Amino acid sequence: MRPLSRSWLALSLGVGSALAAGCQPPDSSGTQVNESDLVSTNGLSIINGLTMTNGLSMTNGLTMTNGLTMTNGLSSTVGLMTTAAGRNTVSYLVRCALPAGTTITKKDQNGTSYSFAGSIGLAPEWANGGCAQTCQQLVSACMLAHVNTAAVHVPIYMVAQAPQIGWGQNPAYPNQEGTFFGNIFNLNTVGHIDAYYCNGPGFNTDVVAGRIGSAQSGAPYRNMFASGYCNINGCVASDAKSSGAPDGYKACTMGDGATRAWNNSITVWRQNKALDSSGNVVAGKTADGKTVRYDFEGNTSGWTSSNSALTLSSCSEKGAQTGSNALKINYTSGSSTVRILGPSGLSLPGGTNVNIYLYVASDSQVTSANPFVRTGGSNESMRSRSSSTLLKGSWNVVTASVPSGATGNQVGFEFQTNGAFAAYIDGVTW
Repeated sequence: MRPLSRSWLALSLGVGSALAAGCQPPDSSGTQVNESDLVSTNGLSIINGLTMTNGLSMTNGLTMTNGLTMTNGLSSTVGLMTTAAGRNTVSYLVRCALPAGTTITKKDQNGTSYSFAGSIGLAPEWANGGCAQTCQQLVSACMLAHVNTAAVHVPIYMVAQAPQIGWGQNPAYPNQEGTFFGNIFNLNTVGHIDAYYCNGPGFNTDVVAGRIGSAQSGAPYRNMFASGYCNINGCVASDAKSSGAPDGYKACTMGDGATRAWNNSITVWRQNKALDSSGNVVAGKTADGKTVRYDFEGNTSGWTSSNSALTLSSCSEKGAQTGSNALKINYTSGSSTVRILGPSGLSLPGGTNVNIYLYVASDSQVTSANPFVRTGGSNESMRSRSSSTLLKGSWNVVTASVPSGATGNQVGFEFQTNGAFAAYIDGVTW
């Protein structure tokens, strides 16, 4: 767990609560968890210059050889200090690089002074000196982790190998969004900026305007993995784990110039809450703006099992996507294929994507987890997911689709297993 003395924003989370029947208390050594570092808010609409051909060391007035606090470290006549967007970039640079309690003041071209506060402290040496490779990569990863090209503020929780951040998951941020890495200060061997990410399994792409995904406009980073997900593309997982799941990734290999292993990455975890432009939670919506159809708050929302060895209950022991409860699926017998079904009588048009959040324990004997949609009679559209593609011990989003020309009337889930298991689903949307 990361040292709490390095905190910059305190967050106290009470995890003790009354649990529904059939649930066990959440894993905890007490009734309160003090998670106090690196809960941050993104909202950096662009990283000035990154969508063009200039890295931060080029023509925008910021150099790596002079410290941020030095007179010539941030020019007042050209570059970042001369525009509102540029000064916003500076605020994130300082937030990422310098520690809490450190403030620098710089002037714009009109002589107006602006103060910028440090927070995370990934590169304190940059205050009065140079920023070498490790410094550049750490600040780059932090900047990329804060990007939201739509300027929507979304709370994020960051973990990393860097001791200034450290490992450790936060139960209030249950979904691994992605891992960010690269070097935004220089051009690579083919004249591009090394700015990359890979997807975590906790979201589909493009779930919040301006965050991650190839469809957003003005994104400064790219995901060059064919399948997208960090956990199945050779990224090196953290040694630290929570509930058997890696807290993040300490290295990923990627690049369109000289492909290389990036060893100074930052992994972001997120909540699955929809926020309006003022940052207020929108009830009944997930982060991608979809309406929650089944959230299992206090009951099973009409989902059933026909197998006596498989029981369902509303439970808070693994957290939830919306609200506080998820549907616990507890199977107590041997090797088999077992199913659960939601209420019938739906009318889902062809092409509808049904998203279901799934949690499978790290020691589970489940071999595949397969969401499906029934389209009449015995016809089903199923999306098979091998357990090897899931991040066990964590929430994963899985999807089933209604075929074109068909109508979906019921949603279900199939598990193939070699023995007893417990799994959880929540936040079913379409």
